[in-house]
Parts: sequence; structure tokens; C-alpha cells
Amino acid sequence: MRKIVLSALLILLLQTSYSQVWKRNRLEVYAGLPINHFFGDIGGTADKSNLMGLKDISFRAMRPGISLGSVFRLNHQLYIQGGVNIGYLGSTDEGSRNENRNYGFSTLGTEITATVQFYLIPESEQNYFYSVMQLRGGLRHINKPISVYVFGGTGALFYKVDPRLDLIDSDRFNNKETFTTIIPLGAGVKYQLLPRTLINAELGARVVLSDFLDGFSPTQSKHNDIYYTLNFRIIYRLPYENLLKKFK
Repeated sequence: MRKIVLSALLILLLQTSYSQVWKRNRLEVYAGLPINHFFGDIGGTADKSNLMGLKDISFRAMRPGISLGSVFRLNHQLYIQGGVNIGYLGSTDEGSRNENRNYGFSTLGTEITATVQFYLIPESEQNYFYSVMQLRGGLRHINKPISVYVFGGTGALFYKVDPRLDLIDSDRFNNKETFTTIIPLGAGVKYQLLPRTLINAELGARVVLSDFLDGFSPTQSKHNDIYYTLNFRIIYRLPYENLLKKFK
């Protein structure tokens, strides 16, 4: 009986201690290595049917980048994020249904975004779940390090197109546009390695309000360009309350 009472008191103390943990760890910073995949008017599959874009996925259209940003936790399910991605987009007509056209491009872009994250599987407010049912073994803890979220927002893309192959001398090349609005949408998963260190994978589409990320828009084009970003990130939680005290 005494053991049960002591266990219950210990659980109460632990819950009180951890109930507001997220408020002390609500500010995060991250660095990442994104992979960008372009879907536009240059490149793609050789088939007329692209299976809703699945056949257009190609290593030739994948380009690297870097990302930096911060995340602020509003509550246990809502976060706001600001980030900067710098990276390349690119592709060629090689192997596509327009291979004889022989166009290619490489675009360097700087993406600035603001998004809201909604957690379908929230981060645990306390790292461990304690059970009093293990009377013989004492308190038992089970780590719950995985969380899942969806996100959406808005942003700006500043870019410069470098024509390649036969697009260099083509009068159809257009490099007048260097800015466009983007709408990022996607999902991500986090895994907690240490109390303040997490790893994160995030897959998102960038709906682009322009058709000139590749410097080319044929007259028969019905849709703007789009690109996807798979971002592998490492996240560090800053001691938020300590930082506030320093600035007071």
C-alpha cells in the first residue's frame, strides 16, 4: 500500500514538473539539406500519359540546396515557422517527349516562407509515460519521440534562370521575371534524439504563381510551374525562458 501511495505521489510531482515543459522549449532553430524536384515545361517523361506527374519524377530534375529557419510553438498542436531555402532547380529535355527540342536550364532560387504547422500526432509534453501498475518493477517509462504534422503558408521566391543547351540561343527564352509568390503545402515527421535535439524530414509542394522558373512558357501551357522539396533537417530547441530573462 505504501508503495502505491509513494508511486502516486511521484507521478503527481512528475506531471506537475513536466506539464509546462513545452513553454520552456517553445523556440527551435534548424538547418537542413533539401532536395528540390522541378515539374515544368522542360523535361518530363517521354510518354504522353504521365500518371498525374509520377512518370515525370527523374534524377535529372533533382537539385540540392540548404535551409535555415526557426519555429515557435503557440500551443501543443500549432506552430509557426519562418525559413529560408537557397537552392537550385533544373532539368533538360533529354529523355522527354520534347527531346528533339533540346532545351535545358538551371535556376538558382532563394525562397523565404512563413508557414503554420498543425500536429496530427503532437510532441509529447513530457518525454516519458509513467505507470503505477508495475508494482514489482517500480515506475516504468516509455519514450514517445515521434510527432507528425501538416503545414501550409505563403512565401516569396527570388530567382535567376541560366539557359542551357539550345535554349541559350532561342528567342523563346524569357528571363525578365525574377520574383514570384509561392504557396508551400506539405507534411513532416520529427524524431526526438535528445531533450533538445531532433531530426526532421519534411516533404512539401511549392505552388508557384509563375510559369517562368525555367525561363520558358509555351503557348499551349495550361499550368504554372511547380516544384517539390524533400528537406532533411536537424533541430535544436533553445532554452526559451533563459533567453527571455537575459533580454529583460
